[in-house]
Amino acid sequence: MLEVTIKAERTKVPRMPRIAKALTQCVQCGYCIDVCEAHERTPWESVTARGKIYYLNQLDKAGLGLMDAALGRKISVSPDFVDAMYKCTGCGNCEAVCHSQIHLVELWEDVRAWIVKNDFGPMSAHKEMYDRISQVYNPYGEDPQKRDAWWPEDVEKTKVPDVLFFAGCTGSYRMQELASAGVTVLSRAGVTVGTMGPDEWCCTSPIIRTGVRDLSPEFSRHTVETADGTGAKDMVMTCSGCYKTILNDAGKYYAKTGQNVYHFSQYVEELIAKRKLPLNNEFKYRATYHDPCHLGRHAGVYDAPRNVIKKIKGIDFVEMHRTRELSRCCGAGGGYKSQYGDYAVAIAGDRIRDAEEVGAELLITTCPFCVLNLRQGAKKIGSKIKVMDLSEVLLEVTAPKKVKKEDSCDAEKEAAEKAKAKAAEMKAEKEAAEAALKKAEEETAKLKKEKADAEAAKKAAEAEKESAKAAEENPADWTENETDEVYIDDYTDNSPEALVRRAAWNKGLRCRRDYGDDKIPVAFVRGRVAVFVGPADEDRTLDNKLISQGWTVLRYDENNVTDGLAEGEEIDAAVKENLKTVKKTRKRRKK
Repeated sequence: MLEVTIKAERTKVPRMPRIAKALTQCVQCGYCIDVCEAHERTPWESVTARGKIYYLNQLDKAGLGLMDAALGRKISVSPDFVDAMYKCTGCGNCEAVCHSQIHLVELWEDVRAWIVKNDFGPMSAHKEMYDRISQVYNPYGEDPQKRDAWWPEDVEKTKVPDVLFFAGCTGSYRMQELASAGVTVLSRAGVTVGTMGPDEWCCTSPIIRTGVRDLSPEFSRHTVETADGTGAKDMVMTCSGCYKTILNDAGKYYAKTGQNVYHFSQYVEELIAKRKLPLNNEFKYRATYHDPCHLGRHAGVYDAPRNVIKKIKGIDFVEMHRTRELSRCCGAGGGYKSQYGDYAVAIAGDRIRDAEEVGAELLITTCPFCVLNLRQGAKKIGSKIKVMDLSEVLLEVTAPKKVKKEDSCDAEKEAAEKAKAKAAEMKAEKEAAEAALKKAEEETAKLKKEKADAEAAKKAAEAEKESAKAAEENPADWTENETDEVYIDDYTDNSPEALVRRAAWNKGLRCRRDYGDDKIPVAFVRGRVAVFVGPADEDRTLDNKLISQGWTVLRYDENNVTDGLAEGEEIDAAVKENLKTVKKTRKRRKK
């Protein structure tokens, strides 16, 4: 009998991203198919989560199956596969129903980044969007100097405001009424508001979601540093995409902002709870609420918008059947609308029908992309439902309360008399307060001088004692001056070593580079941790010397570093452990 041996020949496929765990987790159950909006428009399983993971598994094996070998079939990154990867809104509905708990939103972004890295993508519309962002800092190709042309005339721009308002590209150039409404509502609550104006750059969400990441480090740095320069305590935005990106992604590419980051709905909820925002007027509608994917499933903000809506007098609030983590996507996210516009509007039409089913007259949402696409969806299917952003609703609700004409004259007279009496009272209080303040300042200055003299004498006596103590406790090559660790980095550098440093930075650690006589590449001096990132065969003769001096040595193969997160965790743990040891040693010496 003739024996035939079939030998599988591995197809050459670019090195896959680190997604093996996700591919292994998938049990191909198919629960993701029914909730996929893209599948409704393109009924091929290849666009669903299960279909894409199946294809990725074939790429990972790259033709090693017996049938592939017998048929001479080669697995490759085909245009159809790339198209399927981009026929996805990135909504995360598949992740919400996944029994294997795969982080599918993150997986799709990583795979798209891999497609771009290997020149299989992005799609044509996304390339044009990238070019415009890189040139004029917004995806619409608009003049950066007109970034804040939407600012309402009756609201003062404050140089050092309570709130730095981040309008986003769509709010600045296409849906200006939303940005204007948001700022006006905040000002009516007595909040001082400012903006970065022409210095506000795209948050880069549109290109991150389509797999392009090379602009995000520079743009994140610019946003964080420019925002910090304003001195604002909080940052607020009406755009859900900007909220997700600045809250979560800026820290991955550079650092988190110095401000507390709020979505407009969250900030307004607090203002209403503190009775700072007057809800003067009724708004008589049977209304429902649509959860934007970036605000809901991706950021976990579900209650704040609903709580605000329920506080508005006159609204009869009703929920749609698909809400919160199972909410239907509007169709505008993940670069889907820019490349497949007709499909996106059709998905929005389905969401409008959801609102019609529960008898809603008004559909409220909290994202300019959702507002724009849902309005187009309503128009496409001939629906009379009104679509509004929460900021637009509050603009009407918080407007000065209307009074009847016959009562207006008496009301104005009474208000004028009250204002006059109040002014006289405030003047008297101010004069009394100024006198008391002057006296208190004189007494405080006297006490401060006496306290300063006493402390100076005390410090002089303790200085010599502390100097001797420090010399005894600290090793000769580890003085206090040497532990003034800094973080100096070029954030356009995406080398393996830079990724590791940035991961440590986001853990709150600071390092010294080329430290000491041994020129340690990355040294966390207080924690006595030396980090080397280089080739696997790098010379290691220095390790024993450093270990004998009390250092922990961590070496990482540069070929195995992806995002630096795992390495950052290990460095953080090593630093904490070493600091515990130092603390225990000092306690023993004191005894």
